[in-house]
Amino acid sequence: MRRKLPVVALFFAEICSDQFAFGQLTIAVKHEVLSVDMGQPGCVISVVDYFDGHLASRMKMTAGYWTDVPPVQSTLGDFGIRFKCRIGQQFDDAAQKYGAQWDEGGRIWKLYDEDASDRKLLRPVSKIYQLKSPNATGFLRTTDEISGDENQRVRFYSFCLFHEKAAVCGEGQSMKLKEPKGDYLPAILRILRGVSFVDYLAGGNQ
Repeated sequence: MRRKLPVVALFFAEICSDQFAFGQLTIAVKHEVLSVDMGQPGCVISVVDYFDGHLASRMKMTAGYWTDVPPVQSTLGDFGIRFKCRIGQQFDDAAQKYGAQWDEGGRIWKLYDEDASDRKLLRPVSKIYQLKSPNATGFLRTTDEISGDENQRVRFYSFCLFHEKAAVCGEGQSMKLKEPKGDYLPAILRILRGVSFVDYLAGGNQ
């Protein structure tokens, strides 16, 4: 169930030397907007399709974005992002489940770990990113695997985006630690920062 809408992203390239600005070039690049209805009020989202991918829901309250060709070459496998819609749950509870908590004083998301042992082990190998999309805010957390075969260890990620009383969250793997050039994280962040919650799809779902 998806609908494609046109969107134009403008990229500006300035041509200059050390001393003189010779002009400005504006290039218009069109990207489609994909939308999906996860079968519950508040659970319709759209994404800007930067990577010529697909967005679909095969199970109620869930959806997935994936591409036929990964954005970078990686032995990690196929590129995709799984979304799970959450309605009516306290945002703090949802956020903590995915490894973050809101700092009211700093007005930012911070790392959250349930107990002291997790904090000691995971904080040094974890990082949090602030997310802001057209009509949602949230976070993405990464945590590096610290056990097992060093050649196979991966970087995990988890995220949530919040809009009014709804949220979409998910988790997955962004890279193999031994393969930094095969990092999916920049593409994941770009897709998540292009997520919008859609109140109504004119003409129904397609």
